[in-house]
Amino acid sequence: MSIVDRVRQRRVINRQNRAIDRAWQSAPTQAMRDEIAIFAQRKTF
Repeated sequence: MSIVDRVRQRRVINRQNRAIDRAWQSAPTQAMRDEIAIFAQRKTF
């Protein structure tokens, strides 16, 4: 994997992490936050 590929991959991962964080913060219930947390733990890169 080239350095450019790694930078691109890191950017995608950071973007996904920010999206998950926004979803978690805006979740109306604790149950929904739990679901988002489970999803975040299971995601693969």
